Amino acid sequence: MVVGAEKQEAGAWSRQALERLARDGLPPAPHNYALYYLYFSGENKELNAVWDKLAAQGKITQAQCDALYDKYLVTDNELAFLKDANSILDNELKKVLDLLNASTKETDQFGENLDAFSGKLNRAGSIDTLREAVGKIAEETHAIAQQNSKLQQELADTTVQLSEIRSDFDRVHREAQIDPLTEVGNRKFFDHEILRTMTEAQEQNTVMSLLMIDIDHFKKFNDTHGHLIGDQVLRLVARTLVENLKGRDVIARYGGEEFVIVLPQTRLQDAERVANQLRAGLASKHITKRGTNEVLGVVTISIGAAEYVVGEDSDTLISRADAAMYKAKQTGRNRVVCAEAETTKLI
Repeated sequence: MVVGAEKQEAGAWSRQALERLARDGLPPAPHNYALYYLYFSGENKELNAVWDKLAAQGKITQAQCDALYDKYLVTDNELAFLKDANSILDNELKKVLDLLNASTKETDQFGENLDAFSGKLNRAGSIDTLREAVGKIAEETHAIAQQNSKLQQELADTTVQLSEIRSDFDRVHREAQIDPLTEVGNRKFFDHEILRTMTEAQEQNTVMSLLMIDIDHFKKFNDTHGHLIGDQVLRLVARTLVENLKGRDVIARYGGEEFVIVLPQTRLQDAERVANQLRAGLASKHITKRGTNEVLGVVTISIGAAEYVVGEDSDTLISRADAAMYKAKQTGRNRVVCAEAETTKLI
């Protein structure tokens, strides 16, 4: 039942997107449609707020649509791929339309020929005339069958091509959200997920928390052992964090040696417990130099935790978690600090 309802919602958003595109006088190109669909889904509150301001001034222009798409829907890699994909899609759709038009003409001609042959049959005065008419019908039937067979094959080839494009886009989209070094989500992925989780918490009246994580003395690892060891440290931290999280938790590399973890349906005290488990799990591991197995030391992390307060924006939540993390570093590192209770109250 839930799946059916979701399909109905998606169908409604799709219709609304197409209707609004027509009203704004914009073509239903893939990137235009994707942006309008996202707006009507209500998934990105920031996009909707900006959109509503623009719409209040009149119709959304193509230039505005392009700018919103670049900001909220696509990375540079995705944009480059989409340009190529759109070109291929245009060619494939033109091919299908040409085939359908040709098939329609052939079918109309077939009908006219059948009418003519019907008249000949009615007027047939001999076996030879009847045989000739039947032979012509057989030829026309064979021709239209071949035409339809060709159309089916061309449509099948186009379907394969479109499936490959969709598969390639899904791959590019996934890669665009992954940090290549640590193989966890990147900043763009995090920005999307924290807004989605905050919206879910507000609409469903649930809780969520955020962990801001910084690797202790990371610069010292880089300066002492080189960037290759620094990269090894980043991968070890990312892998350890992933191994100790549950299904719905979201992890991303925030930048440099910082990571963030979004904990849906998690109160602050539970987030603190999770953070300490992550910290202890990492502190039990050692960095070893590949080739010599020389132990280079233990990696520790400082963590700031903050619980979402209904009504605050993502920047405020991130700022509170970040401040708690810096307090953890200032008070000795390798520890967890929660945002102060009084700081979680909105003014």
